[in-house]
Amino acid sequence: MQALDQSEQIGLVAVCGSDFSLWSHGPIGNGAANVAELNAIRPDFTVQWFHQMGYARSNNPQFRREYDDILDGLRKAGVREQ
Repeated sequence: MQALDQSEQIGLVAVCGSDFSLWSHGPIGNGAANVAELNAIRPDFTVQWFHQMGYARSNNPQFRREYDDILDGLRKAGVREQ
């Protein structure tokens, strides 16, 4: 399997966290392993950092609501808050 880049790994972790049925036995693999891989790719990655990056990109309310869903998935997946 080809290694994912950082943005792909973040998306994968967010999806696993937002849908618990995918966490341990879904078609996209083990959620804990995905978080570990994200930590290996970017050891300093946190929900707070990703929040700041996204909110700096846009102040559009719809964008921020959808971005908050991604942040929620990262939290549920167990990504560090700070």
